[in-house]
Amino acid sequence: MPSSRIFKTHEDHLRYLLRLQSYREYRARNREKCRQKGRERMARLRAKRTEEQRARNRDIQAQYRERYREHIAHRARRKSAQENAVDGRVTKPRPKARHYWSADELDSDSSEESEGENEW
Repeated sequence: MPSSRIFKTHEDHLRYLLRLQSYREYRARNREKCRQKGRERMARLRAKRTEEQRARNRDIQAQYRERYREHIAHRARRKSAQENAVDGRVTKPRPKARHYWSADELDSDSSEESEGENEW
């Protein structure tokens, strides 16, 4: 209930509370009806399902279970690697990016350019 709601009289407030309560009861009944319909629909669909579909679903579920097991095992390996880490580093340090030009080549190129006709 919004706290900013202001009622002129106590009766207005009681009327509002009664309406709110009846609405909540109506929603609860409706919700239960919808759930029941959903359950019936799922039961109908389940009855329609063929044995091939069931087998396919079992295969898919087995694949998901296997992937989940691999994920958990990987997480455990990562955790043990963190516990055995040296200086807070889990893996070997990443190598520095190898640039196409080394620093001395860049210096020699820039000096040649400044002597040439490509000056601005």
